[in-house]
Formats: sequence, C-alpha cells, structure tokens
Amino acid sequence: MRRLKEIEQYLKHQDYLNLIIISNLVLFLLAQILIAFNAFSLRFVALPYDFDKLGTHWWTVLTYGFFHQGLLALFFNMLLLFYFGSILLDFKSEKVLVQVYGAGLLFGALFFELSYRFFSDFYVFKGSLLGASAGVMAVMTYISLLMPQYQIKIRFLGFFKLIHILILVILFNLLQIPLGNPGGYFAHLGGLTAGFIFFLLAQQQKIRQQNALKSKIQQPAKVKNKIDPILDKISRSGYDSLTQAEKDELFKQSQK
Repeated sequence: MRRLKEIEQYLKHQDYLNLIIISNLVLFLLAQILIAFNAFSLRFVALPYDFDKLGTHWWTVLTYGFFHQGLLALFFNMLLLFYFGSILLDFKSEKVLVQVYGAGLLFGALFFELSYRFFSDFYVFKGSLLGASAGVMAVMTYISLLMPQYQIKIRFLGFFKLIHILILVILFNLLQIPLGNPGGYFAHLGGLTAGFIFFLLAQQQKIRQQNALKSKIQQPAKVKNKIDPILDKISRSGYDSLTQAEKDELFKQSQK
C-alpha cells in the first residue's frame, strides 16, 4: 500500500510529457506480459483498416497510439517525443503539448483509414495500425514550424535546425508510400497535418495578441523603446516565451 502511494506521489509531480511516455512504457510491458499468458491481443487496441470494423472498435482511434508492436518502435517514438516535446515545453504550455499530440493521433487515424479506401493499390496486404508515430509527428511538425531556426545537436553529426530535420522526415515518408504497405506513413502525414494546423492557429493567435497590444498601448518614444522588443519577441516565440518582468511591463502599459 505504501509503495502504491509513493508511485502516486511520483506521478503527480510529472509533467504531461513524462506521463505520456510513462503510459506508453507501462502499457507496452503490461501488454507483453498478458500476451505471454494468452490473456490479451493487440488486435483489441489496434486501429483496424476499414470503417466497418472501426464501428465496433471505436476506442481504437486513440488506443492504437499508446501500444506498440515491438520494442524498437517504442524506443524511437519515445526518444523523439522526449526531445521534441521538451523543446515545445520550453515555449508553450503542457496543455498545448497534449492538444497537439492528441490531434496528431486523431488525424493519423483518419489518414490511415482514408488511405485504405482511396489508395488500396499501394498495399501488398491489409493490416491494423499501432504506435505513437502520428502523435510524435504532430509535435515534431508543430515545434519545427514554430521555431524553425532552433538547433539540436545530433551525436557524431553536429548541429541541425529543426526545420531541416522536419523536411528530411517528410521526404522520407513520401518516398516510402509507393513501396508497399504505406498505412503507417499515411498516418505520419496525418500527424504532420495536425501539427501544421496547430502552427497556423498559433500564428493567428500571435497576430491577434500583437494587434491588441499595439492598439492598447500608448507609445511615446521612451515607452516605445521598451515595448517594441517585447512585441517582437511575441511575434517570434509567442506570449508564453516572455519573462514575468516583460509580461508585467505589457500589462502596465496596456492599462494606461
């Protein structure tokens, strides 16, 4: 009982990014144990390829994104989610992370279903969909478009801008589609679409915030010199990237 309380306290102190990763790890291990005892089948949580089966397995629209067929797929998905999700949390809230990730899974499911319906000639055989790749792709796309010049260091290769990594990933997925069984790659494109939509919404929000602030703030020369750099920062990185002092200054000027 004490051990359970310690686990509960540990989970309460984790952010949503860690909770998503922990959920994927725990569910993978649990599924493997149950499968070993013939007490569970991944077919119950995998997204079926046609709409008829989806009607009786509606929960798989989300559950498919929290289970993985193999350890390698789980490892790379969680690794990418950790790196790109951590960058996202440097500039945006946990709520945004969950929204983008969840939308990526939903769009991935939609693109997967539509691909079987309209591009069946590409498929060698029909199967179901498992894995968090669509959600990861949404997070990667969103933060790469939001902060395209942000650089990360890849061991033995050097520094790469997020936008260049995203372009390479998109090209890889597009090239894989005609080679057979492209369901997973169509799901990735669905996640990419979700990330792109959230990026467009974020851009619109930044423009609205900037216009609203400009209309409220009286800007004599002295005040203008203080406010313009803050407005430029909002334009580049969003309101959440401001320090508390910058937010206080904006609020102070907006009340005049």
